[in-house]
Amino acid sequence: MLSQNNIFEVCLLTMIIHFIGIISLSARIVGIRTKKLASSFSIFNIIILISQFSSSIQSPLLAKSIESQIINGLPPNNITFRLIIFSATIGSCLGILAFPTGHRFMAKGVDSLYYHKSIFKVLMKSIRSSTLTHFRKSLTIPRIENLIRLRHYKDISVKMILLNILVNGFITVSVLSCLYAGFLNPNLRTTALSLNGISVGVGVVGMLLFVEPYNATLTDKVLDGSVSEAFFRKFLTFVVIARMIGTIAAQFLLIPLAQLIIKIAEII
Repeated sequence: MLSQNNIFEVCLLTMIIHFIGIISLSARIVGIRTKKLASSFSIFNIIILISQFSSSIQSPLLAKSIESQIINGLPPNNITFRLIIFSATIGSCLGILAFPTGHRFMAKGVDSLYYHKSIFKVLMKSIRSSTLTHFRKSLTIPRIENLIRLRHYKDISVKMILLNILVNGFITVSVLSCLYAGFLNPNLRTTALSLNGISVGVGVVGMLLFVEPYNATLTDKVLDGSVSEAFFRKFLTFVVIARMIGTIAAQFLLIPLAQLIIKIAEII
């Protein structure tokens, strides 16, 4: 069984990963406002790097603990899996709350990168008391009037919102389903874990083929003036909410996906 320390560490890392996943979307707003889209994406890449580092720690930590449970003949602790997925939902909710602060705070980093042309210099210059002052000035919460505007959704692509929910649901639960599959057939647990690439791939392919191209095209349309910034901000609000809902949908995807993975493992 996972120790309490391991549960806490995995849940914390999961929260960080999904928090950063939400905040990283604010780079698009920063790029539009500053007219420095490429510089914004450079900052975006650094943020995603932090997320990937957290993920690289989370996966082995979780896999080792689950492996010990299987070796000792212990049944899967569904509460632990559900708790980890719930921590993804919490991280997403915190990301939504911090979203307005994120793009305000990131704007200065983009301007600094544009001037210094070096991420390293930007990071070094951020270690100052003025950075904390800037963060305090940037600190804000989502406004009620912005949430009220969400009632007008007829111009929003429902298909894209549903796709964001589904894609993020698969990404959230991919590694967990592979680990859970190991409990369904312990003899194939290594094969099931190696199929992580397939389960993650479903979400990633959906993200790269459908979600990101749509977001990129919409961003370009804002820059050329054919789409308003207000509409783009509203669309992104729906997207971040959809991704949070995706983590909730992951609760229902966990076991069915694990069953599918073990069937694939049995076939190959």
